[in-house]
Amino acid sequence: MNEKIKKIILGNISPPFHPIFILSAPRSGSSYFYEILRGMQNVWSFEKENDPLWFQFFPYQRLEVPSDYIDGSECTRKIINSFKSQLLLKNIQTRRNTRKQDFLDHFLQRKPILYLEKTIANCFHLDALEKIFPNALYIYMVRDGRACISSMLEGWNSGFFWKRPLPFPEHSTVSHWTYPIPPGWQNVVRQTLPEICAWSWMEHNRYVLERLQGNEMFHSKCMAISYEYLLAEPQHILEKVADFTNLTITPECIQYIENKNTSWTTLSAPKVDKWKEKNPEAIEQILPQITPMLEQLESLVS
Repeated sequence: MNEKIKKIILGNISPPFHPIFILSAPRSGSSYFYEILRGMQNVWSFEKENDPLWFQFFPYQRLEVPSDYIDGSECTRKIINSFKSQLLLKNIQTRRNTRKQDFLDHFLQRKPILYLEKTIANCFHLDALEKIFPNALYIYMVRDGRACISSMLEGWNSGFFWKRPLPFPEHSTVSHWTYPIPPGWQNVVRQTLPEICAWSWMEHNRYVLERLQGNEMFHSKCMAISYEYLLAEPQHILEKVADFTNLTITPECIQYIENKNTSWTTLSAPKVDKWKEKNPEAIEQILPQITPMLEQLESLVS
């Protein structure tokens, strides 16, 4: 990258961000949805999730008990400016097709950057996101919890996802944590793996739901969509999203849907109610635990 351009970015002479964050529990189909939205006109995004930058500024080691929660008070003005600069720098470095004119439009004309991010841990970053990007929009992806938890079980020991090492207490039933770490994890690690995954799924959703219910401003900036509806009526859902975000649908978006692509996180061939074949007994075991939230989420997207 041109050193002059880099100096401008790191000097905080940056254009305004108009960010859009996809929120979801693990294994909710958000990677598939993210790949569709990355095709929207003029969207800036990373190929995958933005965990590395979050860890750079908010490492687990800063906390006595590691988790992915970030308190808004941690976001000082200095950190906010530095975070935005690094976000922009890394984005430009990964955008091989960035033209000089694109750069001039954004930096000299102060043209807003339509930044799209899908990082699962953002369910626990909401306090920080509201502080760093007060004008952000949110799309909350909801999927049948039985399917999510079954997929979480499938991925937990697959080796496909990063295994987060934690200081597990004695007699824990797991030796690593897969997926983002909700606060309070140390209180459930003596339970069965289905119970742990169910608790994790509920915590990811609980943090978003409580923000939706308790914050009118956040509620006005967040739309909830169903993964199942996205698969059944992709064009209709995409039009609703485009209207909410003021993004423009491109032929690339439509082609991704029509090609029936699967996301890079797919572990086994998609199938309706796959959980009934993969983990029926495990899901039956935790069904009483998750039923109230299943009903709450169903009413949210119905």
